[in-house]
Amino acid sequence: MKIKPPQIGKTYVSRTDPNLIVYVVDVTVPDPEEIADTEFIVEGCDPVYKDDTMNADGLEFTSDVWAKYEFTSVSA
Repeated sequence: MKIKPPQIGKTYVSRTDPNLIVYVVDVTVPDPEEIADTEFIVEGCDPVYKDDTMNADGLEFTSDVWAKYEFTSVSA
């Protein structure tokens, strides 16, 4: 299932686990020859660290996992 990638610089919360909140730092569309069946990869962190992403613990999601958690935007 093809889903729309999130926007960099926005915060998202999971509909399936409301405790999972992610500030999106980067979205990468990998070369299909390098990573099979991955539409995009989301890199993020806890929103508390959105102004200091270099020192934050990183989070990474493939598009399949992003869809599984049903993330929705919470910031403009």
